[in-house]
Amino acid sequence: MAARRLVCLALLSLFAAQAWADTEWRALSREQQRALSPLAERWNELDAASRERWLRMTERFDQLTPEEQSRVQGRMRNWSNLSPRERAQAVDQYRALRRIPPEQREALQQRWQEYQQLSPEERDRARNDERKSGKSKRNKDRK
Repeated sequence: MAARRLVCLALLSLFAAQAWADTEWRALSREQQRALSPLAERWNELDAASRERWLRMTERFDQLTPEEQSRVQGRMRNWSNLSPRERAQAVDQYRALRRIPPEQREALQQRWQEYQQLSPEERDRARNDERKSGKSKRNKDRK
C-alpha cells in the first residue's frame, strides 16, 4: 500500500513538473517573469527540460543579492543569445571541465582570474600568443 502511494506521488510530481515546464510566458507569475526577463523573447521556443530548469532557478532568485541577480540575468542573456551550436559547444566544454581533477580545475580558474585582470591590449596579446603557440604545437604533432 505504501509503495503504491509512493508511485502515485512520483507520477503526480512528474506530471506536475511536465505541466510546469509546458507553461507559456504569459502564464508565468510576475516574479517568474521578472527573474526570467532576459529569456522573454525566446521562452516559448525553449524545450520543456530547459523551461523546467529555468523555472526551478526562479524559486531561489529572490534570495539572491541584487548583484547576484544581475549576474544571473546577464548570464541568462548571454546564453539566450547563443546559437544552438554555440550552446552545445558550451555544454561540451562545461562537461569536459567537470572531468578535470579539482586541483587542475583550481589552477585553471586562477589563470582565468589573472587573465580577467589584464587590460584589453594585454588580453589581445595573450590570445595571439596562445594562438601562435597552439599552431606551432599542432604543427609539431603532425610531424
